[in-house]
Amino acid sequence: MADEAMLNVVKATLGYTDAQWETWKSNPRNLEIVDHIGELQNYRIVAEVTSVYGCGAGHKVGDRIVYSGDGTLLCKESPDKICFGLLAPINPVAEAVLNKICSGEDPTRIAFNNLHCVDVGVDHGGWGEAVVQVRVEKV
Repeated sequence: MADEAMLNVVKATLGYTDAQWETWKSNPRNLEIVDHIGELQNYRIVAEVTSVYGCGAGHKVGDRIVYSGDGTLLCKESPDKICFGLLAPINPVAEAVLNKICSGEDPTRIAFNNLHCVDVGVDHGGWGEAVVQVRVEKV
């Protein structure tokens, strides 16, 4: 069962009204997630650019887009500019990592960890393309 002090932190962070809070607490899955909040901060999700050309955002090989284990983009650890077309395929992987952590699974095991931005590349009428390799690092 979720610790009452942690629940109070969550409620304050989310800014719920009392009615919203009661609705939120009525979902048992939310309480399970709160039980794992401390574990989420033990991980970083890193999407490192491994191949790129024609990127309007200026991504370069070696750029690292970094999320905390709870799926929050860590802006200070990521490039100043990030293409939304590169975030789109990363977001579902970040959510899957969150689900693995909250389910007690090993979040570092990602079966398909090479992702392509949504641009199809100049040969197919687009501008360019970027490929990232996603990994989960224990902090």
